[in-house]
Amino acid sequence: MEHTRLTVTLRPGHGTLARLAATLNNHHVLDLTYTTAPADTARAVVCVAQSDALRAQHKLRRLVDVIEVTPTPAPPDTAETAGLPHTRHPAAGAPCL
Repeated sequence: MEHTRLTVTLRPGHGTLARLAATLNNHHVLDLTYTTAPADTARAVVCVAQSDALRAQHKLRRLVDVIEVTPTPAPPDTAETAGLPHTRHPAAGAPCL
């Protein structure tokens, strides 16, 4: 399955991750990582099916906590290249990162 990686820069706050997950609820999300930094910023890397990428991008940009959304087509063989820790449901298929 073709997929796209969306890198989301946001301001972390109470419920930020829950809003992010609720926004992506109707899309085919293959992988999601969420990290925070001491500089009061957070980064989420969301891997979605390519058919859902444009709509997911628009929905993410409307979130009040989101600063920037950057799409990157994810090549199918990038499982170990990102260097980010992630978890994946066994039924989710190949990892995006």
